[in-house]
Amino acid sequence: MNNSSSAPSGDTSGVSSSGNRVTTVLQITDCHLRSETGKRLLGVDTEDSLRAVLSQALDEVTPDALLVTGDIAHDPSLDTYLRFAALVREYFSGPMLCIPGNHDLWAPMRSILCDPARLDLGNWQVIGMDTHVDDDVAACLRPADEERLQEACVTAQGRHLLIACHHPPIGLECPWIDKHRIPGGDELLGWLSEYTCVKGLVFGHAHQIVDSSVKHIALMGTPSSCFQFAPHTERFTIDTTMPGYRWLYLADDGTIATDVRRVEDYPLHIDLTQRA
Repeated sequence: MNNSSSAPSGDTSGVSSSGNRVTTVLQITDCHLRSETGKRLLGVDTEDSLRAVLSQALDEVTPDALLVTGDIAHDPSLDTYLRFAALVREYFSGPMLCIPGNHDLWAPMRSILCDPARLDLGNWQVIGMDTHVDDDVAACLRPADEERLQEACVTAQGRHLLIACHHPPIGLECPWIDKHRIPGGDELLGWLSEYTCVKGLVFGHAHQIVDSSVKHIALMGTPSSCFQFAPHTERFTIDTTMPGYRWLYLADDGTIATDVRRVEDYPLHIDLTQRA
């Protein structure tokens, strides 16, 4: 995995100088949209920050797909998901895969955003894994999802797999976040690493950059499109870093290059009294 810090420019889809075709995916996560435009969370207008993220990212690169890894809504009503879908389509009209997070509710989200459960992008499959439970912060690993993942691994037939979920499968040295990681995450990564077709796993929930690996599998956590959590903290702590997003460059040979970016010159104002 190449974790580049250089800014992308133009449309990077297509064929590289080495003849290796590259598929570009934009990941955004933890948007926390409120019930009304202009309503704030921790002092942040989460709709405005999402617009800033999409505007900057889509000015940089036109991706092949958009990946949204949960906590789309903080107030999970049908209207909130309709507003999210309409907002995204102002910036991007291509394929999109959305996965629920712990703040999302399955029924209203599913009716607007949860089709398909995977994306077929050339030599790659991006597979969504639902780790959320309605009205619960903690993760859940369902047997049906494990079976679906295993079937995808067995039937990959030369394609490369990128798995996307909301909760981290690994500890982040943040006890207050780690207690809600995927149960049995080590075992999950253990059997996934037996399949060479599995190249990466991306997640949200952590509101911070995570770049790690287990054997050949890249593990990538991405900043929120609104506010961030401070790394390596014992209890709930907000960071002052800017809203962010992740580029994923998926090469036909199975390698992943990735680049985390943050919005520039954004008027970020944190107010810890605005938590409701």
